[in-house]
Amino acid sequence: SLTELLATDLDFLGIMILITLVVSVLSYYATRSLGDNIKRLNRFAAKAEKGETFDEEEPFPNDELGSISNHIVQLYAQWQQTIIDRDIAHENAMKEEQEKIRIKRQLTNNINHELKTPVASMQVCLETMLAHPEMAADKRTEFLARCYAANERLRNLLDDVSAITRLEDGGDHIARTAVDLSQVVRRVCDELRVEAAEAGITIADSVTYSQPIPGNEGLLESVVRNLLTNAIKYSGGSEVEVTQSVGERFITVTVADNGIGVDPEHLPRLFERFYRVDKGRSRRQGGTGLGLSIVKNAVLWHGGSVEVSNRPGGGLRFIFQLPLR
Repeated sequence: SLTELLATDLDFLGIMILITLVVSVLSYYATRSLGDNIKRLNRFAAKAEKGETFDEEEPFPNDELGSISNHIVQLYAQWQQTIIDRDIAHENAMKEEQEKIRIKRQLTNNINHELKTPVASMQVCLETMLAHPEMAADKRTEFLARCYAANERLRNLLDDVSAITRLEDGGDHIARTAVDLSQVVRRVCDELRVEAAEAGITIADSVTYSQPIPGNEGLLESVVRNLLTNAIKYSGGSEVEVTQSVGERFITVTVADNGIGVDPEHLPRLFERFYRVDKGRSRRQGGTGLGLSIVKNAVLWHGGSVEVSNRPGGGLRFIFQLPLR
């Protein structure tokens, strides 16, 4: 009958409604994570478009779309980090270039300043000699001696500037050979013993390591010569010792005197170009202010290190290390 037919349809309709509700609930929970992922991707895209950092605290769900989303975010983070690293490297390169320009400008200014003194001294002597042709022979000899001393200072300055430039700008072109360090030290000590004796100083050399080490003989000779000359001229002591200590990878050479040393505030700046503890005394001794800077650059060129300190009993102690191979 019609009533029975309608009753059956109502039961079927109820079952369908129930099934639809269940499927809807299940679909809601199944698609909610998908919607969350899409919303987070939209927020990520909006921040990425503005160049902002994506720093959501909650990770994407562990499903296929979540995995893809995580990969996208990681790629973007890597890209951002690459840009940051590039900017940092560019900034460091610019700072390094500016520092080089500043150092060169400072070096040029210092050279100009240092050149004025010997040039002016020679000019005064020559003008005086030209203005007084009747000058006595002994006086003329005195003025010529002053000219010669100024010229020597000028020559030493130019030689030191040339060495600094060669180390910094053309260090790759300096020849590296096998060097007998003990022979280099012995030769320099023998050459300077007369000058040291005139200053009342004895030189004690105990460097005996004769195995060849990689380096440049001229630069190593310059290192030893500058350290010994510095001690002879400015230490005010009576003895300079050159000693060695050999390790597995490095040889350590110490040049120490028993003089007056320097005030602690000067120690960090002794290797700076044209830095002088006593400017007047250094100029009178004929120093250029570049000797210790050459020492530092030459040791660094060899892959070593150098430091300076006051000795507990008085005097200065320079320690430099050189690789054995």
